[in-house]
Amino acid sequence: MRRVVLLLSCVSLSACSLFQRPFRPEHAPPEESARFVFPLGFPPGEHTFIPATISAAVGLAMDDFLPRGAKPPKEATPDEVCLAQRSSYDVLAKALSDSVVLVSFSPKAGACVQEGIALDVGATYAVDVDGWRILAVQR
Repeated sequence: MRRVVLLLSCVSLSACSLFQRPFRPEHAPPEESARFVFPLGFPPGEHTFIPATISAAVGLAMDDFLPRGAKPPKEATPDEVCLAQRSSYDVLAKALSDSVVLVSFSPKAGACVQEGIALDVGATYAVDVDGWRILAVQR
């Protein structure tokens, strides 16, 4: 009888993991959203066009480099807290071929230097855009 209860408990707990909601970014409250007015078309000036494969490759690599919801350790230094934020990184991406995109993350200029220069905190990813998987990581 105990084995049956244990087995049912394990099955029910693992089934809960199947019902997790996918990540959705936070949205502004309706009142704040209603105040924003979109311009007619993109404003003139410099634009950044990001092809779909590059955009998806950057997202895949970023999810591995700094997983969503990950938090720095409780006793983290201010620099470690800063480096745990996606907004602290610049991204460089280049298609090597039709199926491989290189994605590199490095701290943006002036970010996270409260205790000195942060070295070796970036990474470069080789992303297979045919199979949507990470081929290799260089840190």
